[in-house]
Amino acid sequence: MFVCDYNWDGIIIILGGIYCLLIAYRILPRNPKDPERQELLHRKFGKIMKILAPTTIAVGILELIGVI
Repeated sequence: MFVCDYNWDGIIIILGGIYCLLIAYRILPRNPKDPERQELLHRKFGKIMKILAPTTIAVGILELIGVI
């Protein structure tokens, strides 16, 4: 029988980092309901998200392979 022995914590962290990266580079949401609010949030958090999202993905990969 095939046993799936993945570390789900790492997968969830990676997916969260990818989602934040897509938001930081304005790929998501495609048609925001309130574009002015979206622009304000991007101006406020865009730079830090572009730094933290890849870091989060790297931490998720380390968690996935069992280093952390």
